[in-house]
Parts: sequence; C-alpha cells; structure tokens
Amino acid sequence: MKIIDKILKTYEDGGTTVSFEYFPAKTEAGISNLLNRVSDMNANLRPTFVTLTWRSAFKNENLWLKIGREIQTYGLDVLLHLTCHLPRSDLKRVLKNAREAGIQNILALRGDPPIGESKWQPCPGGFTNAIELVKLIREEHGDYFCVAVACYPEVHTDGWNSTHLPPSTKTKDQDLAFLKEKCDAGADFMISQFFFDVDNYIGYIKRVKEYGINIPILPGYLPIQNYRSFEKFTSWCKTAIPQEIRLSLKKIKDNDEAVKAYGVELGVKTMQRLLIECKENSIGFRSLHFYTMNLAVAVTQILQGLGMLPKNSQRQLPYMERNAKEDVRPIFWKQREASYLSRTATWDEFPNGRWGDNRSPAYGELTDYYLAYKRPKKSQLKQWGLPQSVLDVKKVFLKFLSGKIKMLPWCDQALTGESSRILRNLNTMNNAGFLTINSQPSVNAAPSADPIHGWGGEGGYVFQKAYVEFFCNKDMLDILLKLMPKYPLLSYHARNVNGEETLNVNEGANAVTWGVFPCREIIQPTVVDTASFRVWSEEAFELWRMWENIYKKGPTSVEEKETEKYTKAQKVLQDIRESYYLVNLVDNDYTNAETTIFDIFNKAITQMMSKEELQKTVEKIENENNELTRQLDGMQRLHQSTVVELEKVNEENLHLTKLIIGLQKDLRNEKAKKYITRDR
Repeated sequence: MKIIDKILKTYEDGGTTVSFEYFPAKTEAGISNLLNRVSDMNANLRPTFVTLTWRSAFKNENLWLKIGREIQTYGLDVLLHLTCHLPRSDLKRVLKNAREAGIQNILALRGDPPIGESKWQPCPGGFTNAIELVKLIREEHGDYFCVAVACYPEVHTDGWNSTHLPPSTKTKDQDLAFLKEKCDAGADFMISQFFFDVDNYIGYIKRVKEYGINIPILPGYLPIQNYRSFEKFTSWCKTAIPQEIRLSLKKIKDNDEAVKAYGVELGVKTMQRLLIECKENSIGFRSLHFYTMNLAVAVTQILQGLGMLPKNSQRQLPYMERNAKEDVRPIFWKQREASYLSRTATWDEFPNGRWGDNRSPAYGELTDYYLAYKRPKKSQLKQWGLPQSVLDVKKVFLKFLSGKIKMLPWCDQALTGESSRILRNLNTMNNAGFLTINSQPSVNAAPSADPIHGWGGEGGYVFQKAYVEFFCNKDMLDILLKLMPKYPLLSYHARNVNGEETLNVNEGANAVTWGVFPCREIIQPTVVDTASFRVWSEEAFELWRMWENIYKKGPTSVEEKETEKYTKAQKVLQDIRESYYLVNLVDNDYTNAETTIFDIFNKAITQMMSKEELQKTVEKIENENNELTRQLDGMQRLHQSTVVELEKVNEENLHLTKLIIGLQKDLRNEKAKKYITRDR
C-alpha cells in the first residue's frame, strides 16, 4: 500500500502517524536481531510504517530487498531508502526489482559522501542530486511508487561554510528552491532531518508553506541515547543545539542512565510541542518519525509519555493486522504471527467471514519462512540451555511460563496478559508433561473496551472459547482420549510428525473468538481449522528440529564432556519430535463457570500418578491449603486488630471533636462578654 495514502487517511480520521527508521546490520546475527526488533516493535507500538536505510557500501540490492520484503510480511509498509551511489542503469534495475518484490514506497535521497570523503561526487553515469532520482522514478514507473524526499530545517550540510558559520539567508532560500524542485518532480511527502531547536523547526515549516510547498512534512526526531553518540551525530549533521539542552547534558554526560532519562523527557516535551502547534495553530502535520538506531526502549518511553502507546481495545482484530483485507485467521500461529504473515504473504485473497472453504489453504512452503534470518544460536543457547532429559525440557517450558525466559521456538513473545487467569493451570499441565505452546481462557461477553480481552473498539462485547494446544507422548494422549466421552463439549485434533492423527470433529472450522458490535455483523476473527492445523503441525514439529540443530556443531570448546552434553541434548529433542503428538483442545461451553477445559487434565494427571506420587501431591496440596489457611488467619487477625485500632482512633476523634466544640463555645462566650462590657 502507498504510505502517502495511509498518512492522509490517518489525518482524515483525526489521528497521528508514527513511523520508525531502521538500518540494515552487517552480519547475519545483526540482521536476525533487527528483524526480531522490527517484529516486536510492530506488535507493541503499531507504527504507521517503517523505513529501511540504504548503505552506500551495498554493491547490489539483494540483501536490502530481502530484509524489506521480510518486514512487509509482518503487515508493515516499508519505505526503502534509495541513494544516488549507483549509475542510472543500476538504479533502474533496483527499482524494477523493488517493484517485483512488492515494494511500493521509496525515499529518494542523494546520499552522503562515501566514507573518508568530505564532498559528494557523482559516480560515473550517476546522478548529482535527489531531484534527478525522483524524476527517474516517475519516468520509469509513473504513479506506482509513493516517493518521499528529505528536507533540512537547518539547511543541508553542503550549505554550511563551516560549523561556526551558519548558512546565510540566500543559502536558505536556495535550499528551499531545491526542495520545491524535488516536490514538483513528483514527491508525495517529506521527512525532516533530526533537530533539537523546536522554534527553528516551526519557523522552517512556516517558510516552506510560504514557498508554496504543501505536501506533508514528517518531523524526524533522534532520541538521545548517550552523550558520545549525541555529540557525534549533531557534529556530523551540524545540528543546532539550544543552550539549555547543551548545559543540561553537560552536567550529566558521564551518567548514561541520566542521559537516557533526559533524552526521553526531552523527546516527550518536543513531540508535545509539535503536536500542540499543529492542533492549535495549524503549523505542521500530525506525524512523528523516529530515528530509532535499531533501539526500542527510548522510543517506547517517549510514546508512553505522550499517552500514545496502543491499547488492546483499540485493535480492530485480536492479532497483528496486515494491509490486505482479512478478518479471520487460524489460532495456531497466535504466538508466531510473523510466520503466519510470511507464509500467507502471496495470497491475493484471504478467507473472510467464516473461513468457509474446507480445502487446504495454499500456505507457503516452510522454506519460505525458514530462509528468513532467525535469532542467533548464542541467544537460543542462553534461553534454552542444554536439556539432558525430558525433565529438563519441561523446565524450559516452565521457565517460559514464569517469564524467566522470553521465547520458545513456538512462541516469539512472552505470554499475554490474559494468560494470568490460567497460569496456575498451565503450570500444572507442564509439570505433568503436557508441554503447552498456545492457550486462551474462556470469555463470556467482556466489554470490547476491556484492557486485557478487548478488541474492535468501544461499544461491543467479545467472546472466547477456552483453548489449549500442547505436545504430549502417546501414553498421555491415550489417557486423555479414554476420558473424552465424559466431556462431550470438548473437541480435539491430535497429530504426530508422521501425519498420523485422531480427531472428534468434522472437517472445517470452529470459531473460538468472536465479537458483537452495534450495526455490524458478528465478527469471528479466530478459528480452529482442521486443514490449517495439519499445515501448522508440520511447522510445529519442524521447530523441534530447529531446536535440535543448534546443538549439531557442538560447543566452541573441545572438552569431551561438553560435546557429550550437546549430543545428548540433540537426542532428547529428536526423541520428543519423533514420538510426541501435537494436540489442540477446545471447550465449546464458554458460558459454564462451573467447569473448565482443565478439568480433564486434572483427571488425567491423577490417573498418571503412582500411589506414592498421588500421596505426595495430596500432601503438597494440604500444605498449600494449610499455608493459605495460616495466611487467612493472619489477615483476619490483622483485620480484627485494625478494627480495634480504628475504634480507638474514632474514640479519640470523637473526644477531640467534643473538645474543639467546647473551646469554640468558650471562645464565642469570651467574645460576647467583651462586646457586652464595651456596650456598657
């Protein structure tokens, strides 16, 4: 989708656009971290779009396009930077390949001088400025691309004679003339160079408008992360620094935490000022663009300070939305949305309404997703360790539930807030060997504005069926299946790595999330679908293999014991992959508060226990109950003590009130005596 259309639509709806700039890393591990950062920030902050810079060191566009294409599968529009470092013929090829990759947004820049050079020199057969690049885009591709350009509130650095001699009025006018040419050549909007002098930026916006340039300008802002980088970038870009900011930073320059905190505070004040000027004085545009430096914390804190962090209830659907029209999705990729978006990126049409087509959807091959960069091996080892037994694997799942580790192969992010309602049950399941990877509690007519369960905006009600998805061995599955007749409202589908399966549902979809809103049809955005589960199960078992593979090369040291541990870890995971089943279970009775989806697991776990284990569990529960009883007794004693203390305080207050009333009466009598004496 063209970003300019999203910007104008946001303005039309009275909203504010938020966008982030990222730069491609140089190593595979760095690219992996970048993609994960983009995915996480998209899920948590929901930007309008993101930009991806072009490195002058790029010899071709392959890596650049690969990263941009992958980011777009997250449901994000990407504005790709393109500079004039290449000859015209190469730029034509890059644009052609970008179009074929589904990229529709380009930020046309001249680019900085090559490293080690102080002045820009065009390459042989290349362009001298961004105006020529904008013209090329329009000549070759007409209106297909949305084209953005840069603007410079303090004039392009080439217009400075020295850092101590700011540009003249003539130079500023010449800079505006260049900007007008870029816009007339076909630019749709502008992004400004970062700045800290807000008064100067506001004056610049006024001058641009007076010059007859009316396309949107997005103010670029670079959060201050540390003093050294602040000095480096402001010196490099010849950025004006108000004296107040310079003095404030000088006092704390050796305290990184204080500098970061000041940077956030300054960012909030700056953005607030810009938005107020736009709202009250019609100066500027309702947009915020952050140069993130691939970092999330400062940007998140600034948006939080502005009250602009998105709320769950503001989501139109209970998952990461993409640009295409889509209003229903299988629940299986709930914890792995980037994978789902990637595997369905080539779909021209999306199932809608009630996922009515029972034929297997044409999901992309696993390789379409696994070719993408992943978290590096070092990070995975730190998260998951070296499991030497099934018990160790269970501990990894339990650590994820407790928040001690932040991800599993099947879960890209930590548990959501709604999981707190069923966390005790999930812990019980995993302790018993039912390894959970996806779940949701039942919800019966929660307001759509509910901070945890809500979605779709205000004025509606949302519903959920309880759902849990897990891995277990064949013996455990058999115990569950024997208990199923006692739970007629539970539906299940189990499948192993070889495609052997058992299920008690008909082919098709079962809605597990839906919403009712005024003047709209019922929306059911999440389903459990038999065909999609088969596709998902292949990916789910492949993720066990991925976990195995991080131990294949062994440790970096050559110690024999460490090598044995790596081999053992690989074997443990392989055995689980080859012998376990992936099971999804739905409780279709979402209204009954007397029973839960976890009742069947409690029954199964009890049957799985030996007499000795059962006795230990009973003792543990009794100890927990005794501890709860002691805590309750303590709270009751505290309550009684508090009541007694309150009674004493009330008595004191009553006594003091009477004393005050008496003193006030005496005071009035004394005053009356004085008046009587004076009148005589």
